[in-house]
Amino acid sequence: MLGKVKDDLRTSHIPVVMLTAKADVASKLEGLERGADAYITKPFNKEELLVQMRSLVELRRKLLERYAPVAGLPLPQESDFRKEDVFIKKVRDVMISHLTDDQFNIQGLCLEIAMSRSQLYRKFKYLTDRTIIEYQRSLRLHKAKELLLGSDVTVSEAAYRTGFKNISHFSKAFNREFNVNPSDISRK
Repeated sequence: MLGKVKDDLRTSHIPVVMLTAKADVASKLEGLERGADAYITKPFNKEELLVQMRSLVELRRKLLERYAPVAGLPLPQESDFRKEDVFIKKVRDVMISHLTDDQFNIQGLCLEIAMSRSQLYRKFKYLTDRTIIEYQRSLRLHKAKELLLGSDVTVSEAAYRTGFKNISHFSKAFNREFNVNPSDISRK
């Protein structure tokens, strides 16, 4: 069961603490090899459990630091969190492929990722501390900023090329994201 939870992209992010009566080394190694984040034998020490839990919370904090700012930057080449990198990269690649499509929504993303809406929301929020919508908006805004800085497109063109159909909404979102109006950085 543990192997299935840890091997499934939809559930691999869930921390697992095994609390068991099996105290032999072989059982402990098997549990850890199958993906347990911690292995504690009964009778257990309350302090040991708390230390393990703090360690898992710290790991979650590191995951958040790693994935929260990922919107405008490429994923690192090396990683301690391979499955999570694959998941985030897959979501990001799908979003980028539909960047100009203002009709692309969560249902379309779920179909392409092959994950239910609730699983996708839960895992994505856990890894990035952002919602799918926030992340998608941030990706679009970073691409718009790149267009405005690197080419002679107007603010309207940048908005439309990145999936925004309402220029006013685009300008407000851009200002919230970068604390500057898009017209202030546009070359045109």
